[in-house]
Amino acid sequence: MTRPPAVDQRWSSRARRARTLLTDRPHAAPLLHFYLSLLELQTDVCAPAEAARWLPSVDASGESEPPGLRLERLPLGELSDTFTAFCRGMPSTAPEPIACAARAASAADAETRANLMLAVLTGSGVDTEADALACQPAPLAFLPRGFLSPLAEALSDLVTPPDRAPRTPTCPRCGWPPQVSVLDDEPDAQGTRRLVCAFCAAAWIFPRSVCPRCGASGDEGLRFHVDDAMPHVRVEECRSCRHYLKSVDLRVSGLAVPVVDDLATVELDLWAAEQDLEKIAPNVLGL
Repeated sequence: MTRPPAVDQRWSSRARRARTLLTDRPHAAPLLHFYLSLLELQTDVCAPAEAARWLPSVDASGESEPPGLRLERLPLGELSDTFTAFCRGMPSTAPEPIACAARAASAADAETRANLMLAVLTGSGVDTEADALACQPAPLAFLPRGFLSPLAEALSDLVTPPDRAPRTPTCPRCGWPPQVSVLDDEPDAQGTRRLVCAFCAAAWIFPRSVCPRCGASGDEGLRFHVDDAMPHVRVEECRSCRHYLKSVDLRVSGLAVPVVDDLATVELDLWAAEQDLEKIAPNVLGL
């Protein structure tokens, strides 16, 4: 079966952007090299072409409330062997904590692997599995997220969007929080803000001045921090809840790929940590 063209196009676009940023931002090279290896592994192993097979199990677009996908309904037992292949294929560029977690997960039984995937899909955390496998929780959680996100993207493409997408703080497709926000001009609106899902990468319109974490706006809402080295990426910091996410302005750099530029601006995450800010949702590499 041929992979959906939209998925292939996104993957190749992310890889091209990562290679460009390797030259432009050499201090982020280790992260970007690993990300490029992850993209190859996701394309080879995760088989987003299988999405149509799983859609009947997870499609909730006809239900009264979002999200349109209930990914926790995936037949995780059937995905266990492919998840094992993903863990065993972890590239040499992986940080040692992730490589260690991958070895432990691939040697675990099928029930443990299914529990890992379910924990990530439900947001319940992997502490129990991490204790059992003698792994750190964050590297262990990376594995099912990295494995399942291509499938989530492909499934998201197959769900018919509502006529009027709700302006919710979480993804109307899969229910995850946003990874990054994007600013761009549209024919009938200047500077439209969209949030990009941390899991299925769907994008949806959201008010520019509102914090998606707590809903604060005005003087108690967002303020912004920009690094001159990458002026098209800024931190959107909420004064109320002390959470942040990054915003990528495509009007300043039309070549940016938001999920990749988020990875390549780790200095903004370091600055945010110094301000005691917490990211709304870490990216796939845990940053």
